[in-house]
Amino acid sequence: MKPEWDAAEPWDTRPGTISSTPEAVSDTIARRPMPRIIAPAVALIALATLTGCARSRITTEVKANGVWTRTDSFSGQEKKEGQMTPSIDDIFVLPAGADWKSNTLKTDKDTSMVFERTLHAGDSLKGDLSIKAGEDKLQLTNEATVRRVTPRRFEYTEILSWKGAKGALDIKPDQLDQIKTALPKPLATDANVRSLAERMTGMVVPVMFGPGDPLLALGLMHPDLAERRASQRVGTVMMKALEDQFGSQMTVDQRREVVRRLIATSFAASRPAEPDPSAGPPDKSSGSALTPLMFIVKTPGRVVSSNGEVDEFTGEVYWALFPEAASLKDVMLTAVCELPQ
Repeated sequence: MKPEWDAAEPWDTRPGTISSTPEAVSDTIARRPMPRIIAPAVALIALATLTGCARSRITTEVKANGVWTRTDSFSGQEKKEGQMTPSIDDIFVLPAGADWKSNTLKTDKDTSMVFERTLHAGDSLKGDLSIKAGEDKLQLTNEATVRRVTPRRFEYTEILSWKGAKGALDIKPDQLDQIKTALPKPLATDANVRSLAERMTGMVVPVMFGPGDPLLALGLMHPDLAERRASQRVGTVMMKALEDQFGSQMTVDQRREVVRRLIATSFAASRPAEPDPSAGPPDKSSGSALTPLMFIVKTPGRVVSSNGEVDEFTGEVYWALFPEAASLKDVMLTAVCELPQ
């Protein structure tokens, strides 16, 4: 299936369709506010240096009477002098206020700070997931709403908005060179290469960062499988992009070869070095590292529609992603449930 998103609209992550963006990481990931998101040049291995980094799990449980409970869990390392990985406080602005109940759970590996709040149908909740991009700036914020759309139906909506640096289309010369090399010489003009790079960037963002199964995470354990998944998910859309841009100037076989080369290059071109321990801890003022996010919705009835993934065993809907999924446009998560008669 091929996603057809309007660039002016939020990502509408439809079931069974995923798109994404390879990103280039030339510096240590933990030291910069936002990775450069361009095709090709994906640095999946670099994420291995982030084991133990902070992550969040946001759970929305809707009751039959319209009351909904929001449970925000932030897990990671406590702040310690000289540690290499960012702490929970380095990454998140934690929920605060009298409406929130909180507790802390500790294990040998990490700490989880859990916050819970009760709301009612029609209420909106803003900023309970706020990711930092330095001391006084934000990278990502959210707004969640649960409303009753009919006497027996409730709709959950959550919008994730990028507040960080708008550098997603800051395409590097070597990345343009890779695309230029892949194109037939008569078509490899600077204008064509730039246009194709920007088009491809918009297509591949969700594949790399989610929602869905982010290939950025899969590439850590099985890079070859990640490359195969990229071919499955992105290949057809990239073929369409080439057809739209060049029409009959390229044959089907030529388009297929260009796509094959670009996908292969994405997973082989960039292998950044691990952090240098002698350099000391990361500069916290430069922003957060890649941060795993999980959103879960528990419903009082059957799920009628959703752009998330439905767990048939639990009846829950979930979305897995990284904040950079919203770097080009807002990400919208939606689910509609219906009460039993």
